[in-house]
Amino acid sequence: MFSQIREGFRSLPRICIRELQLIFSDVGVMILIFAVPLIYPILYSFIYYPEVVRDLPIAVVDMSNSSDSRKFIRDIDATPDLKVTNNCTSMEEAIQMFKSREIRGIIQIPETFSSDIALQRQTTISAYADMEFFLYYKAMLTGASFVALETGNQIQVKNLVNSGLTEKQAEITTEPMKFIDNAMANQAGGFASYGIPAALILIIQQTLIIAIGILAGTARERHVFGTLVPLDRKRMGALRLVIGKAAAYFIIYALLCVYMLGMIPEWFGYGQSAGFIQLVALITPFILSSIFFGLTLSVIFKNRESSMMLYLFTSIPLLFLSGIIWPLSNFGKIWLVVREIFPSSNAIFGYIKMNSLGATIFETRKEIMTLWIQTGIYFLTACITYGYQVNFSAHLRGELASHPFKEVRDRIVTRL
Repeated sequence: MFSQIREGFRSLPRICIRELQLIFSDVGVMILIFAVPLIYPILYSFIYYPEVVRDLPIAVVDMSNSSDSRKFIRDIDATPDLKVTNNCTSMEEAIQMFKSREIRGIIQIPETFSSDIALQRQTTISAYADMEFFLYYKAMLTGASFVALETGNQIQVKNLVNSGLTEKQAEITTEPMKFIDNAMANQAGGFASYGIPAALILIIQQTLIIAIGILAGTARERHVFGTLVPLDRKRMGALRLVIGKAAAYFIIYALLCVYMLGMIPEWFGYGQSAGFIQLVALITPFILSSIFFGLTLSVIFKNRESSMMLYLFTSIPLLFLSGIIWPLSNFGKIWLVVREIFPSSNAIFGYIKMNSLGATIFETRKEIMTLWIQTGIYFLTACITYGYQVNFSAHLRGELASHPFKEVRDRIVTRL
């Protein structure tokens, strides 16, 4: 028994090195493992730079043509979100400019704007936003709402001063409770700071699972009888086979995580509230669970292309299941169960809590414990599936050994 244990430990480095050789000898896997994680984060970050929409071109239809309306237009143009590029005489003219994409929004000031203010009546400002892109709508709504609220406060203060109050009393009466907005995580409200951290975690999982699937499909294509474990090798235990393969992928992706989760946020100014120990506590079970999950799934791939289909059909749903696009509180019970199947769900949620909100290991214990549970479950499933493959190869090898050489050769030629 001790000799078998010793032999098992000796074979682990050989299996790990053999897996690394297969990885570095396959151009497709090399591109997937290294080019995608190295290039995509930089590409995404540059595409979404500077993260927010500024000076959105809009048109104003000023039907009042008064000093009050002109001041309102100047205030709109002074906001960082909006830029008044055209003053139109009618809505038809503004609509034509909108259809030709010269502008991305329209603000209409009514004819009674100045008289309503003078007579202390409520007036209405109409804002038409471009919903083709959500950030256009956000910029339009933010800029127009801010100016409308600020103008309303100024009008109230002026009316109260005219009624006999001091300016300070009027300001307090107008705004008895002052609201101060403090963004905790994404202070700039940037799209990249919101989406890229989740994308980084998803890239790690997806490329890892696909790479394992491609190598498994390649092994089946190369072997005459389509076996995952070679027939011409000495019988290998499923445990050492799974651990040896996992070690190879863990070494590579541990280094990639230093680049993706350490260097990329530093270069592009994303949230970096988590320390090294916190990230290690979260990412270690995430990588391991993803590896064992990928090894479990790899047995179903019969060729190299099969795993790519998995990427196409699961990437967007997994991003939604993570809980950063749609709140988990609004998930149905079935979807809350489904999201627990994938390691990326808890890893994305935990990473954002740690790195953006400054959560500690204790505060992220649910996600970390879930990832360790997934690691244990998928390790067992990987051992079971690979154990079946090892036994199948051993059985097939024994069956072929019991037949004459000519018959075995004929069977091989038939399969080819």
